[in-house]
Amino acid sequence: MRLRSTHTLTITTLALTCGFSLPAPAQDAPTPTTQTAAAQPIELAEKPLNLPGIGLEIRLPLGSTATQQSLNREVFAEILGDDNLWRIKLESKTSSNKHLEPENAAKQIRQNLQESFGALRPRGGDDDASFQSLAPILDDVAPISFSGGSAYRFFLRQPSSSPAVPDTIRGVAVIAIGEGQMLVWDMTAPADNYQLAKAALDATLGGIIATDGKLTVPDREIAIKTGSALLQGINTETMRRVFNNQDQRWYRLYRNSGETSEESEIGYRSIRAWAGKRSDVGGKGSISAAEGNVPGYLVQIKARSLDENTQGPERLIYDSEGTYFVSEDFKKEAWKLRLVIRRGNESTNFTEIGARDGFEELLVITSSPNGRDESYRLKIKEEGYLPMPLALILPSILAETGATGDVAFYTYRSDASAVTFRHDAIRHDTEHPGQFIHSTSVSLDSPRITKEIAADGEVIRETLPGDRVWVKTSIEELARIWRAKGLPMD
Repeated sequence: MRLRSTHTLTITTLALTCGFSLPAPAQDAPTPTTQTAAAQPIELAEKPLNLPGIGLEIRLPLGSTATQQSLNREVFAEILGDDNLWRIKLESKTSSNKHLEPENAAKQIRQNLQESFGALRPRGGDDDASFQSLAPILDDVAPISFSGGSAYRFFLRQPSSSPAVPDTIRGVAVIAIGEGQMLVWDMTAPADNYQLAKAALDATLGGIIATDGKLTVPDREIAIKTGSALLQGINTETMRRVFNNQDQRWYRLYRNSGETSEESEIGYRSIRAWAGKRSDVGGKGSISAAEGNVPGYLVQIKARSLDENTQGPERLIYDSEGTYFVSEDFKKEAWKLRLVIRRGNESTNFTEIGARDGFEELLVITSSPNGRDESYRLKIKEEGYLPMPLALILPSILAETGATGDVAFYTYRSDASAVTFRHDAIRHDTEHPGQFIHSTSVSLDSPRITKEIAADGEVIRETLPGDRVWVKTSIEELARIWRAKGLPMD
């Protein structure tokens, strides 16, 4: 089964070196005999490459550079080795065969590559031993162990199109990151750099760390199926009640200094949810009357946060307002998010608009002060996909069901411009009968956030990393605190 790439954005990246015109086949497989760049121990950079949602910490060889992009459940990066001695294209790929193992995927990719450079098989021969290719194997598919799993990699020598152009080394590695989903490393280098390129790839693979310590790959898939079944089991009447019970609520964000117990204000927000219709998001001029009357569920969040690294007139203030809609059958979704960054009398505006009709893809359009709109499409699947309004009040929905345990979903995140995996767990609060403790991580590699949930689903308190805390308050109490501290509250 061939793997297919599902990313949909065009990214300006470095071109890979490879030849397409085939010379006459050689009797013996050529092997690299020279080594312009001598192999040496490979030192890895301390800071890992950040690819949200894949659950792997990837440290690259010291001196290399990378360009990257998150793409739905897919990721893409291009890495250039020090002194341009090798290149790697790093990309997630999805197979229709959900039981495909990384070793078999690597063997399939190897076969596809060899066939693309011409293949000879003696008459009557149908096994691997009789197979000959113009791109001979230098190092066949073999496992490279890392903390949390194994990668399977191989190396080929690809013929050049001209005697004046050196042959190319092609190294491919495959790691399983989900059901039928692989992270594929595609390395190219001049043939003379084979030993160095091989050492760089193997060192990088060996240094990978699986950061998702909470759920194994099979457990993730079980949690996704559990989450999907739970949401599908909530009838429309119950879901309407959950949303309509979410009247406007105010929350205060502060940091506790610890030793002095002094509370430093960081921000505030209001959250409102209701059962309404598509037109509540806005954009009446761009949708039909029938589309605007589609019934569904909505969440609106208005927030202000203060930059903790600036003070006085130069202090940066971030104001945002987002309204999110999903139809009652979850098939249609739309939202509009506006962010304003203020410094004194100056302000900068950003907007994001999202929409989908069905379970094929999300369309996201962003606007920035430079006047240029950017749009991109993210592929999604019905099972496991969590619409934005449900994601924003998920603890309340889980509390309404009374169920406890682990669930998981894929949901869009504006901060990552991607659909990422999220894991949620809800338990009974043993210290407060009738209440719940909810914890979540919004991607495989993000820290967990803990919430205290009342019996009616109301979030009472939310604890974030870095001694930051959200607590429920009233607009009157919030105004009193901020005015007493001389903070800007419009």
